[in-house]
Amino acid sequence: MIRNTVAWIVRSRLWVLIALSLATVLFATQVRNLQIVINPNTMLPQAHPSVIGTNLAESLFGSKHVVVVGISAADGGTALTPHILATLGELSRDIAALPGVKAHTLMSVTANKAKSISGAADEMRVDPLLETPLDAAAIARLQERLASNPVYRGTLVAEDGSLVSLSFAIHADQGGFRKIMDGVQQVIDAHRADDLKITASGSPVFFAAVERFAQRMAILFPIALLIIGLIHLEAFRTVQGLVLPLLTAVLAVIWGLGIMGAVGVPMDAFNATTPILILAVAAGHAVQILKRYYEEYDRLTLGGAPGTPQQLNDQAIIQSLSRVAPVMLTAGGVAALGFFSLVSFEIATIRTFGLFTGLGILSALFIELTFIPALRSYLPAPAIKPASGNQGPRVWDRLAERLTQLILRRRGLIVSLFIATALLSSIGLLFLNKENSTKSYFGSSLAVYQDDEFLNRKLAGTNTLYVVFQGDRVDSLKDPRTLRLIEDTQCFIETLPDVGKTTSIVDFIKQMSQSMNAGDPRHYRVPDASDMVSQYLLLYAMSGDPTDFDAYIDYEYRNASLIVWTRNDSSTYAAGLVQAIRGFVEERLPPGVKVQIGGSVPQSSALSETLVHGKLMNILQMMGVILLAGALVFRSLMGGVYLVVPLAVTVLVNLGVMGATGIPLNTPNSVASAMAIGIGADYAIYILYRMREELRRFDDFDLALRETMRTAGKAVVYVATAIAGGYSVLMLSFNFYIHIWFGFLIVLSMIVSALCALVLIPALMKAFPPSFLRDPVMKKPIPGTVLLLPLALATGLLLQPGSAQAAEADEIMARSYQATRMDSSLSQSTFILTNASGQERVRKTFAATRLQADGTHNRRVIRFLSPGDVRNTTTLIIEKAAQDDVWVFLPTLKKARRLASSNNNRSFVGTDLTYGDLIGHKPQDWTHRVLREETWDGVPTRVIESLPKTAEIAGNTGYSKRVSWVADDSFVALKTELYDAGNALQKTVLSSELKAVDPARQKYQPMLVKVSNHQTGHSTTVRMDSFDANVDVSDSYFTNGYLERQE
Repeated sequence: MIRNTVAWIVRSRLWVLIALSLATVLFATQVRNLQIVINPNTMLPQAHPSVIGTNLAESLFGSKHVVVVGISAADGGTALTPHILATLGELSRDIAALPGVKAHTLMSVTANKAKSISGAADEMRVDPLLETPLDAAAIARLQERLASNPVYRGTLVAEDGSLVSLSFAIHADQGGFRKIMDGVQQVIDAHRADDLKITASGSPVFFAAVERFAQRMAILFPIALLIIGLIHLEAFRTVQGLVLPLLTAVLAVIWGLGIMGAVGVPMDAFNATTPILILAVAAGHAVQILKRYYEEYDRLTLGGAPGTPQQLNDQAIIQSLSRVAPVMLTAGGVAALGFFSLVSFEIATIRTFGLFTGLGILSALFIELTFIPALRSYLPAPAIKPASGNQGPRVWDRLAERLTQLILRRRGLIVSLFIATALLSSIGLLFLNKENSTKSYFGSSLAVYQDDEFLNRKLAGTNTLYVVFQGDRVDSLKDPRTLRLIEDTQCFIETLPDVGKTTSIVDFIKQMSQSMNAGDPRHYRVPDASDMVSQYLLLYAMSGDPTDFDAYIDYEYRNASLIVWTRNDSSTYAAGLVQAIRGFVEERLPPGVKVQIGGSVPQSSALSETLVHGKLMNILQMMGVILLAGALVFRSLMGGVYLVVPLAVTVLVNLGVMGATGIPLNTPNSVASAMAIGIGADYAIYILYRMREELRRFDDFDLALRETMRTAGKAVVYVATAIAGGYSVLMLSFNFYIHIWFGFLIVLSMIVSALCALVLIPALMKAFPPSFLRDPVMKKPIPGTVLLLPLALATGLLLQPGSAQAAEADEIMARSYQATRMDSSLSQSTFILTNASGQERVRKTFAATRLQADGTHNRRVIRFLSPGDVRNTTTLIIEKAAQDDVWVFLPTLKKARRLASSNNNRSFVGTDLTYGDLIGHKPQDWTHRVLREETWDGVPTRVIESLPKTAEIAGNTGYSKRVSWVADDSFVALKTELYDAGNALQKTVLSSELKAVDPARQKYQPMLVKVSNHQTGHSTTVRMDSFDANVDVSDSYFTNGYLERQE
């Protein structure tokens, strides 16, 4: 059948070449879809507890792939200077605007969520760490606040003040890391100055560097082509011998990469070596075909066969393919099966590598068995050699003869030497370095390595670990027992080596406790009651932002994250760290609480654990596949054994050398042995097949071995040399050890595999003659995912200037300011606060408001009705021209406390509205202009832009611009866009379901208000359950008596 198929290919060569050319063009168009991308999820064992913990931490707290950027003075002096802090603010602003950056996770001393918690007498103060303008007084206050808030030391500022940092998480998806980190690097480069040193590190920085260095393959691939071509030229001494294997190999690479591009599978640092592998294997098989072709052509011409040179050429093609095709299909099928067996690996990137390498090998077989005979039949026949001429390059012939003599005379010594080598290599297994540090991929002279070293010296670390405490009910993480366990865990972890710092919600709760007790350090502790914890968190929310603690606690207070910063990313270190933490925590867990551990550090440990076990299983699995395939092909179990024994030696030598040289067993290196097995089996199959053929000719072992070594043996040397030469170019990838290690291991594996096939197998056959090689019949080859406001909140929300029918923008804004201000009101409201993950906090409130005698400033009281942990917590706000008085009654303390609220740009009660939004922005403080007329939600409006008249107003409100859509009829702002200090859209406020509460005076109340923060993903929805305006509101509502009354 094979002979007839090859004959048909030769006859139909034009159509075969046209069809193959069209298919190649089609696959080539798909190659452009390929890109080199690092997706860590494909490199991780998803079922491992540390990976589950990491994914949980990311889904709840948004942190997984964290970047740390440090800014310091070039001369090593203090970083707390106006210039450096201003640069930090600009850098933070620009990076937050980049695609792929999780802006809400950005943290630095200039970030809004970086707040100082302090107190004196009867108040809790929540202030930004760094205030504006950036003068000596602001820096002095920053230093004081850092000293009194230790949670920030070592993370946002170096302990000695010589460096300030910003950290942020990025989205890791199929787009890879380089695209995001290139944008970050451009921002960093734009802010560089001679007197500044800006460095960056973290796992995304290293992953991006891996993607960048992996693109060296575009240079290494042509070099590999050149090396393989030179080897073929030396072997065949003809241009056809140079061109045909390379051309065939390039076509096979195009097909293999085209298949990957067509199905949308990106390349990573792991499978970026696939092109060279396909190239080497395809070129190697092409050598086998050509070697046999020249043998058959010489036999026909020197034997005096009749026919023209072209006819003899076609006969040689048919005869050579008829003989070599079964061997190729067997060898290629076994290799493909070996690679396909990698699909059972737990790590996705290894499965991808195995699948597409196997497909590439099968594509190469198809091309070689069709393209080569079709094209070869078009080419002129080779020159006829004289009968006495050499059959090939003399060096190969001499090598083959000497190996044959060695085998025949010293077979016992050879077998003993290989056994000794295998045993000696086994000792190296004891020293195998199971390490998956991403940092170890790079040379210590590279900037990415040195920057990480610098930041780890200055800060608490650039590597993160998360200990996630999970409760079985809402508010379970407010339990003092659990909070004390978190505190104890922090103290324990900070005693472990290379741990720079730990942070958790407990640090902030203890700071709140101290501030509520006149700053007494003795009260820097966890409160004794969960109600007190709730009250402190609520009290903080009166001034803090709703997302301030998103990195530490979820919205339902059911999950809390303890963040550990380490200076070591070693997977061996990580395994010990995780084990120590689990051992400490799990035996102390209270009922209903469990723990998960994740982060960049534990992930590397998880990968190492999986690799060690998976490596063993995979090697055994591949050997099992090859043993079975060999037994079926040769119709004898010993046939499989003859294939597996040399492969076992190759694997032992491979792993033993890794142990002896310290080359780590990491993700890229883990596949080297699998490749050696898949490719090395080819050599043994070629030798066994040819030996079988020659035994049938000579029926004499010695003569058959000499002929086998002279023919198939030389071809094995050609193939092994080509693959080793092709992969050796990876060792030119200086300072990128992924390529260097991989190249070295493959070269080593090919040399050992070739020696096993050329020396060990023949020696075993001589010592233990296999009967299956003499069987007359052989089987054919088997290719085989709050706090709330009262009525006054919604009222104040509508006090933002808008636009209506008036011609003058100032008059329009003045009327809009008054449109929702009532003499008095009573209301009940439901507030829903929703975070970026979709978690909600629902609060119900009662509120009373009454204008003061000046007709401008309000008095308002807000009482929480539910849930139970904050019930009867009451806030009293007395608006004043300069600074408002804010008092909070905490039922657990049974005392009213004063809350500092000097700035209008702070979040009110943990919502997405600030005090300024609540009270209203006075129109006389802003410059207004009409932008256009526009219909919004079916209502004619005027769109008004409002800009702050002074920098002080901008700083006090936190807004650089407001744009309002004000209804022409009611003068109520139906939509308001609020822009932050960097002129980026921060929030949108939508007001709807207007109720005319005083038609005569044109007063309206929106019964539904939604505020969306575009930068944090947080939103606040206010539903007015009842609202009565201009009713009799007693002065008693605004007294301490009402404030402290329990209902």
